[in-house]
Amino acid sequence: MKYFFVFDLDGTLLDDHKVMKPEVKQMFDRLKAAGHDTFVATGRALEITQPYLDFLGIDTACILNNGAVIHDLKTQSNVYEVGISRTDIQSTLDYLTAHKIAYSVSTSNALYTTPDYQLGYYDQFMQMFPDYPLINHTGASFTDIAQQTVYKILVQLGSDAAHKKHERELRTHVSATVTQSMENYLSVLPESITKGGTLHKYLLEHNVPLDRLVVFGDNDNDAEMLALTHHSYAMINGSAKAKAAAKHVTRLTNNELGVIDVVAQYEAL
Repeated sequence: MKYFFVFDLDGTLLDDHKVMKPEVKQMFDRLKAAGHDTFVATGRALEITQPYLDFLGIDTACILNNGAVIHDLKTQSNVYEVGISRTDIQSTLDYLTAHKIAYSVSTSNALYTTPDYQLGYYDQFMQMFPDYPLINHTGASFTDIAQQTVYKILVQLGSDAAHKKHERELRTHVSATVTQSMENYLSVLPESITKGGTLHKYLLEHNVPLDRLVVFGDNDNDAEMLALTHHSYAMINGSAKAKAAAKHVTRLTNNELGVIDVVAQYEAL
């Protein structure tokens, strides 16, 4: 059987330093040569996903911003996109500003971050990939942001306790989806949007049966897509929610190339 492999990036294909090792590229090359499909579904915006897509040689499509976008890599255009409502944008930004919490906003035109709390996440990216310009504006007003399609608001939190508190309180302020996407980060997304829901939509549109689907992920935002198939693998370094949703847990961590360890079993079939 030819499988449709779907991979998360952070905590799954990437190590803890956000590095994609050459062995991952070699795995993708083998899968493609064997006739399998490969696909990336990430919480990242396109701007900070593109270097990895280029490295892997993926030229079909990918899911971005935790399911708010399906991007066609051949035409370099979004074939599906959903934005957060203006009401939820305003409520979220008001809450984060009142609590002095750092955040970034991923929109159809650029990334916006809070002026006083620069996200190290983006600083690291710019150091790693200086040839990939990152349009990052600081200090934009709600009016500036809300004139665009807002796909995701990424919230930076300092501890697990703060994470749980603000996730709980944000859910009472907005109808938007609120989910953990990385350790100490929350994602606020359009209402009812998840990676899994958008992946299912893509599979239906492209006539891919679920018994061909193999999924890898590590965090809460991967849970819905891990629940789609019996061939689902949560990383052993992943969250409790991801592990509960998946049918299997990898033997090795992301730093130990745990995905490759599992994919080797499919390559041997």
